[in-house]
Parts: sequence; C-alpha cells; structure tokens
Amino acid sequence: MSKHSIAVRLGVAAMLAMPVAAPAAFAETSLTVAVSRDRYSIDEQKFTFTTRRPAAQIVETAVMPDENFLPQPLLFQSWDYADGTYTVTLREGVTFSNGSAFNADTAIASLRLYDQGKSDFLQIDQESLQKLGDYQISFRSETGSALVIENMTHRATSLFAVTENRAENPVGTGPYLLESYDPKQQITVTRNPDYWGETPSVDRLTFRFIADDNARMLALQNGEIDVIGEVTPQMLLSMPQDGSVVLNESRPIRYVALLANLNGAAPFDIVQDYKVREALAWAIDRESIASVLYAGRGVPAKGILPGWMFDLGEDHTDGFGYDLAKAGALLDEAGWVMGADGIREKDGRDLSLRLVAAYPNVSSVKPMPEMLDQMFAAVGIDIDLVEVDDSGVYGSTYLDTGEADLYMEFASNNNTDPTYLLNNLFTSTTPWGGYKFTAPGPHVDALLADARTAQTREEVIAKVRAAHRAIVQDDLAAIPILMVPNFTLSRPGVTVPMSEYADWIDYGHTTFDAE
Repeated sequence: MSKHSIAVRLGVAAMLAMPVAAPAAFAETSLTVAVSRDRYSIDEQKFTFTTRRPAAQIVETAVMPDENFLPQPLLFQSWDYADGTYTVTLREGVTFSNGSAFNADTAIASLRLYDQGKSDFLQIDQESLQKLGDYQISFRSETGSALVIENMTHRATSLFAVTENRAENPVGTGPYLLESYDPKQQITVTRNPDYWGETPSVDRLTFRFIADDNARMLALQNGEIDVIGEVTPQMLLSMPQDGSVVLNESRPIRYVALLANLNGAAPFDIVQDYKVREALAWAIDRESIASVLYAGRGVPAKGILPGWMFDLGEDHTDGFGYDLAKAGALLDEAGWVMGADGIREKDGRDLSLRLVAAYPNVSSVKPMPEMLDQMFAAVGIDIDLVEVDDSGVYGSTYLDTGEADLYMEFASNNNTDPTYLLNNLFTSTTPWGGYKFTAPGPHVDALLADARTAQTREEVIAKVRAAHRAIVQDDLAAIPILMVPNFTLSRPGVTVPMSEYADWIDYGHTTFDAE
C-alpha cells in the first residue's frame, strides 16, 4: 500500500486589529473554554499533559485528520509503506518552542519518548527506527500493522521534545506555549510567535475545569467564559431559547450503545443468549430517545460507526426498529415466561439484568438510562441500573471484572484507523482489559487482524465492514441506539470551528463578530 505525499496548503490568518490612534496596534484576542474536568496525567508511563482533552496545542501529532478521516501531512510531510516498512519524510523548517530543530534525530527521540508510556496506539518496533537522512526516517510496526500512520492522528500520540521537566514546561512544535497551569482549576496557553504554521486567530486560550453542568452554563450566560467545550444532554435540554447561547455541532459521529457481556460468568450470563440480545434491540424506541436527548440532534443508529466515516456506507448493517411484540416473542422463544409481577422468569430465575451507565460518565447520557429501564420493563425485563460518573470506577469495578450484563457507552472512533474502535472493544486480544467480555469470538478477531495488516485501503474497509456488521447485527455484541454530533455552546458572536474529532476542535481559530 503506497501513501503518496500530499502538500499542506498553509494560509495566512489575518490578525484582528482594533482601530486606534497611530502608531497602529493589535488588540490581543483571548478565549475561555469550560470543560468538565482535568484529565491530564504527568506519570511518565501514561503522560497526557496538554494532550488529553482539552488538547492545548502545545505539541503536535505527526499527521492530522481531514474531513474524510484520512491522515494528512503535519510534522510528517509524506510517507510510504511497503513490505512492512514505513519511510517518512519530515517537514523541514520546523522548530520546537525551545529553539531546537525538528529533524530526524529529534523525531526519533520524540517517538522513543512516546513509546516509554507503553501505549497501544502506535506499537512501533523501537529497534527498527532508523535515520535515513537529516529529514527522513523509517520504522516498522511491532504487530505488522499497516495503519500506524492512521493512529498518529490521535492527539495522545503528540510529539514532545526530550527535556528534563516536561511536566512543568512541555516543549512541542505547536501554535501555543504554556503560560500557567493550576491543576483541577485551569490551564492557559499563549500564542507561539515562532510557530512554523498558520497563525492562530486567538492569542490566549484558557481552559477552565468546571465539573458541574449548571455551573458551566451559568458561567457562559454570565460572560465568565466564551465557550462550553463539553455539553451534556441535560445542558441541551435546559439551553435557553432566547439566543443568549449558541449551539455549534458537527456531523453525527458519537455512538450511544449497549455493549453486551458475552463472556461473563453467572449471574452475568443471561445476555449470552442471542434471542435475549435481539429482544433488547427491538424493545428500544430510538425515535423517542432521539427526540428527547441531545436537543433532538441525535439520529437512530444502525451501528456504532457512521456510514459517512471511511466511506463505509449505510447498506452493510440493517439496524433494528421498535417492535415490542417481536421483542416479547423472542423472549418467549428463549423460554422466559412473563410472571405475575410483570417480570419474566426461567427455571426459577428472574430476567434481571445489571446495566452500568455509563462511559465516560452517566451525565453524558441522562436521562437515557431511565428511559431504557421503562422500555425494557414493558417486555418483562427488570433492570438493575448502576449509574457512575467516573470512568475509572466504570472500568475497574464493572467492566474489567465482567460484573454487569450491559454497559452503556457514549464514544466514537477518534482517529483515522478504521479498525481502532472495533479492535479495542470487540476482540479477545484487546489491549483494553475488560473489553474481552464484549468480544464475539475468533471470527471477529480474524476479520480485524486481517484488516490491520491488509495492504490496500479497499481491503481494509471490506474487512471493517464485515467486522462491524458482525458486531452490531449478526452477533449483537453492541446494541446501537443513537448517533450524535459533537457539540459546543458559545456566547453570541463567537463561532467555533467544529470537528467530528472532539480533540481536534480548533479553538485557536475561533472567530469573533465585530461588536
């Protein structure tokens, strides 16, 4: 598979000037964005400072995603893949913010620094990294993956300069520099005057960490912040309709789905029966849920990957409608008999399922869990609803241990590797621990393994289509509910350049109407 060099077109952004008396001066532009919490880690084994949401744009990735979810040049100017080896030409004229050059030596050092975190994203064979010239390197994948470049669009793979104190002063090639960081409170970055690329329109970016939904909304309405970067369904439901708050949205990208525990032990083994999973799928009134949540912007889902992504198309999955009679008949066939109390039973066992909501937190999907509880009750299924607002608790207590029947997730395939989401959530070889419980089996493992080593894009997508259909239709390891856009809320006169990648929303190029 050959990936050809693509030139990046760089425009020059006009500075926003205020008319003042001579000599002319430029007014500094600033933007304050509220996000729910500080997710950064400075642990060298899992270093995410300034790269995990909010991505502060101090450091940059090797490549960036385009609107069709294909990797485009950034720090890598061009690349080629043949016989398992990646040959990369680096962009010339780029420097780190400490003045050191970005070249073959520093690029290799940055990749080695990234690898010490033992990430499952890149898995570059460190022994294979070679300098071919001042601006050319080569490497191989540890796993034989033909999709390493695609994985480099994930913000977590950003390249830091090797310094002694990157936890206090991260050095990258990006458009911003760290001004201050108050853990759990806020982080402020200022424009890098020596940035090699397009000049941002915003000189100073501040991200404030405000956990409470109501507090974020109030801060926006009071003018304390300009943008809310993390928007929950409850915030959309309570959004004022007087024009004081502006909704910005992308194309639908994020799925809400129920992941089924296919490999758990009793008492969490009921949904291993396909008929039970299919009954659940037919019992969901997706149109009603779509009308209530996400300001009506969500759409009923047939899968967990949108059809526009990777040119997958809409015709390889069928989806499920809303049919309570069909759901009831499937449960009858599976031997679950309706009891006098309205709960089905079989062999002295109630049809009771533990549903854990949600990843990343329950506030991102409410009131969907309660709506599903009522829908499933209509066909005789009792739901033991466990709500968690901490992704760590979600993982360690319920997912990693297999101690639930259903897991509600609100997430997306957030890089340009078409296998990324499916491989991590639905294979027995997943690097993500507990998702081994949601793996359908060897047939899906094989499809995704083949996709990850396929030598042409056409082969990759064909295998991904087949794996996706198995996961959401034939095996029902995931029961799709909605596809949802990314959202931000802003004050009037502030226009946020949206992206399907939440981490690639470019707040630095936010525009402001003249007042």
